[in-house]
Amino acid sequence: MFARTLQKGSHKSSGGTLSAPIGNAKGMARQITVYLVPATSNTRIDASRMLGNATRAFPEDTPMEDVMTHLLRHWNLDWEKDSAESLTPEHISLRLFGNVGIQPHSTAGSLGNFFSIHDRIYGNNPKKMLRGPPTLKLPSPAIYLEGLILVKEYEDQTGAEAPYFVHTEKEIRKRKLSATTGNVTSVVKRTRSQLPSRVFKPLRSESGDLPGFSKVLFLFATVSVARDGAVSIIWPDSSATPVACTLQDTPLGQGKTKKVFKAIYDGMPWVAKRFFDIGTGEEQVEIHENSKFLIQEITRLARSGYYLEHFVAEAKQRGISIDETISVTDFKLGIEVVQDGASPSLASGVSLDRGTNDYPAWHHKKLGSTLNAFTHYVYHLTQESIVHADLQTSTAVNEHGDGLNVLFDMMTHTSNGASGVGDHGQEGIDTFVQSHECVDRCDGFGLSKEGFTKALKESGESDEEEEDQ
Repeated sequence: MFARTLQKGSHKSSGGTLSAPIGNAKGMARQITVYLVPATSNTRIDASRMLGNATRAFPEDTPMEDVMTHLLRHWNLDWEKDSAESLTPEHISLRLFGNVGIQPHSTAGSLGNFFSIHDRIYGNNPKKMLRGPPTLKLPSPAIYLEGLILVKEYEDQTGAEAPYFVHTEKEIRKRKLSATTGNVTSVVKRTRSQLPSRVFKPLRSESGDLPGFSKVLFLFATVSVARDGAVSIIWPDSSATPVACTLQDTPLGQGKTKKVFKAIYDGMPWVAKRFFDIGTGEEQVEIHENSKFLIQEITRLARSGYYLEHFVAEAKQRGISIDETISVTDFKLGIEVVQDGASPSLASGVSLDRGTNDYPAWHHKKLGSTLNAFTHYVYHLTQESIVHADLQTSTAVNEHGDGLNVLFDMMTHTSNGASGVGDHGQEGIDTFVQSHECVDRCDGFGLSKEGFTKALKESGESDEEEEDQ
């Protein structure tokens, strides 16, 4: 299962605020300093010793494409000494400090919009993604960017060879010897044709070979939701051509049941998920069991999007003010294709040899209050048979630069207890009924807890009858 990459700082349904647009008291455009550095990698040659850092202050209304074009002129002074074509913004993938990805579509507008989008997400983060290393003192407002050079795209588009940079063996020894004195060794620049194959060390490329990543083939299912909320999943036939993705070999992180891996699909960052523990012990999950639980999770996500769409539509019809930034994460259901003579990916955990009851109860912030009412709404819409639990959101940005709160890892409790891992059945629903506190938005939808008392009473009478028997 693939889900769109979630940004650091994801949280459990807490409220968010939007920062004011940049500008001074007189309404004149402010200057924003941009500091661009070549990205580095411990397993590749240090790019910062090949191309210099570039910095300049720009008016906030400057298009991001123009900002990058100007800064790259500085890099191209060295780049063009060893390559026939210049670097352009299309050949650079931007990151914040610490290799934190920028928001999708955020470079389509002005520098001021780019800054505001990331300031509202990371402005108060203690890791100072916008400001760079603690030793770097940039004037305010400023943003620190790392530029990954997309070598393959550059060579494919321009037909020119990218410069290749290597340390000679003598310089590597010098580097080790000078480590205690802080001396910096020089770098030899050569084109690929001047190098023996054993010493090729290309600049780090996001779409090329990355250390710790593998190219993996996938077939993706088509997931659709009917008008009545029924979810259908259709797999392509055997003649379909698999899609190549770049998948991390080792987990980025893990929860109680799933491991997540970084993935690059269609040029965009995603996370891939796999179940590793369903209560029978770690890495004791069979392929068909992993498939079953991932399909259940995809079904929950798809159906939750259906519920959310109806919730928002009815809120507009009734004139209820809700937080309209909430959305359900993009997702894909994929199956790994292992070709003849090949082995399954390390991320798959396959060898050829062989829930929670937390409910949203936040009443003071608009986001939390909206999710609280949404949970009550779904309970009513499904005739008291489904309850969402442990709703979590992560901040993201759409193609227009608008802030979003994206729902992910959807968990539900159902009357039949069959919606997937973490479904506590009627017990989970009863916990919601007992703990839910209505907010004003519940009243706006005509929802109340009057029916809850009846539900609990019936549940209690049923329990008493079972005890009498």
